[in-house]
Amino acid sequence: MSLKKRAFPTHMDIELSSKCNLRCRFCHLSYFTPKEITQLSTKDVRDRIGPFLPHLKSLTLFSKYEALTCRDFIPIFEEVSRFDIETYFSTNGLLLNDDIIDAIAGKLTYLTVSVTGFMPETYKKNMQFDGLAKVTANLHRLNARKAELGTEYPILRISTVGMLDTIDELEMAIDFAAEHRAAEGVQVTFLKAMGPEMVPFMPLCDLDTFGRRAREASEYAEKLGVKFVLQSGAITDNLKETKDLGHRHCGIPWQRMSVQPNGDVYPCPVTSTTVGNMFDQTLEEIWAGDELAAFRAGVNDPENMNEDCRNCTHCRHRSIARRESNDFSEAGSYIGEMKRKTRKAKVAN
Repeated sequence: MSLKKRAFPTHMDIELSSKCNLRCRFCHLSYFTPKEITQLSTKDVRDRIGPFLPHLKSLTLFSKYEALTCRDFIPIFEEVSRFDIETYFSTNGLLLNDDIIDAIAGKLTYLTVSVTGFMPETYKKNMQFDGLAKVTANLHRLNARKAELGTEYPILRISTVGMLDTIDELEMAIDFAAEHRAAEGVQVTFLKAMGPEMVPFMPLCDLDTFGRRAREASEYAEKLGVKFVLQSGAITDNLKETKDLGHRHCGIPWQRMSVQPNGDVYPCPVTSTTVGNMFDQTLEEIWAGDELAAFRAGVNDPENMNEDCRNCTHCRHRSIARRESNDFSEAGSYIGEMKRKTRKAKVAN
């Protein structure tokens, strides 16, 4: 990545809402409380973020929560769609109603639908809601609308969480992606254990079994012509030690800015260090300001590295064999200044 100073970021992450309609057994929201429960309005986006929109190449409309819980999702999407920007968000798919489908069909570039559990009983176990039939129906309606418009957009991808008790459904995930014409296929994200009861299901607890099943699923996907991606790379790659920095060289804070619905601005989506608030300063002031400059200085310097960067699971995503990169079961806080709930969440195993 280029570390050249830019007048504007080329990519932004806009978290539209700090809410979610699910509490999945593996999700941070089952264990941690957001800093603030709020959402952005169309006016917020137009007035505060609007000056950056003409300069962006890409825009992500979510980060850690469910974008479709934002009451102004449709007018906000219509606002950003006026610009020539590659747009993307991820959703659990349960709130994809006809109005939202009409808004995004032919306009949204990429859409990821998160599904973990491809039978009604396993979906309910993992997502903590009996919703597989509804997600399936919503995806059929979305594809029907795309066909009516003669468009490939949004290009679909299915994302599923890889755990030791979900790996036997990887072929089902591939079949699901084929059924719903997900051109980007299946992406497997590896479990990060947010509570002690989830620790035994981390892939690192049985890398041999997880690696074997992932290879078998990859071979199955190839036969069907479906893309199959392990987000963190193959197990063999993960076992290799990172060198020098302890993580990949990072250029994100020179290209990207992450905005939360309460206005807090972060140098990337996975930090807990704010560099300003867009309701107190303009985004231009924050982008060119001293706080972000100081953060950038500590990104790739092993002797003076930011604490966020030293422990970053994004730049260290190829180290899923390491417990410290995957086990957050005893952590008191999580990214974005989220705090552990005082009462342990009831999560089904």
